[in-house]
Amino acid sequence: MALILPAYAKLNLTLDVTGRRPNGYHDIDSVMQTISLHDLMWIERTDCRVFDVVGPAIEGENLVLKAARELEGHVSRALPFTIRLFKRIPMGAGLGGGSADAAAFLKAANLLYDLALKPGELVEIATAVGQDVPFLLSGGTARATGLGSTIAPLPPVPSSWRFLVVCPAVEISTRAVYEAVDGSAPSAGRTPGFVQALRYPAPRPSSARGEGENVESSTVRGEGGFVFGNDLEPASRRMFPQLDEALNRLLPVVPGLTMSGTGAALFARFVRRTDAEAALAEARKLGYPAWACRPVPAAP
Repeated sequence: MALILPAYAKLNLTLDVTGRRPNGYHDIDSVMQTISLHDLMWIERTDCRVFDVVGPAIEGENLVLKAARELEGHVSRALPFTIRLFKRIPMGAGLGGGSADAAAFLKAANLLYDLALKPGELVEIATAVGQDVPFLLSGGTARATGLGSTIAPLPPVPSSWRFLVVCPAVEISTRAVYEAVDGSAPSAGRTPGFVQALRYPAPRPSSARGEGENVESSTVRGEGGFVFGNDLEPASRRMFPQLDEALNRLLPVVPGLTMSGTGAALFARFVRRTDAEAALAEARKLGYPAWACRPVPAAP
């Protein structure tokens, strides 16, 4: 028996840094969203362990294999498998690709081996693998607090939204970015207002988004109380000049771009698919890998 599962990327629609702990780790408050950009995992229960990647080689720690070790330790048994992972999510870009793959593995292994682990047990294992993995077990729209692994589901964003995702070829060190944020600058505090707008959507005037409005109006304005942004973006731009250069090139043609995670992935929200597609064309003209994505709801 084999299973094929998508592993959806995530965006930090907002990311507030709310404090720094004595151990150097930071507390965050973030609205996270899964999007249609995804890896694909083919996994089969076998007698030996085989892991094959189709696409770019995985650099750094392999979170799927880490998830396997954590799961085996939890159930006290070996879980041999054959996996073929089709990579499409750019790695090290703040889109959670490795974490999404780990979450997909945990869900698949729970089914393939009839482990019957409860959701709380899977979350416990996922937290030991990585901070984004608990959210990506179910995805959808959620608020992440603490170190990022405390997850509270939120009402879904409108299904009609579209996201342009642009990924400049810049290697960002997550640790270096967080170390540069010393807590001296106050947080922009975007998350509470965003959460409020999701829970209590304001009536939208019929004239709020006319057919004649351009791409800029659909990305810059905080329509309905939705204000996107990331407290880590100034540090990432300051420490990695190539990211700053990419934003300076892109913003004139795609206003409203902001960063996901610690970067280098950037995104902008659109309320019309045609505007997202127009922005996609502009980003690709400048030579940047880019995708137009839809929001993906939480898994049942």
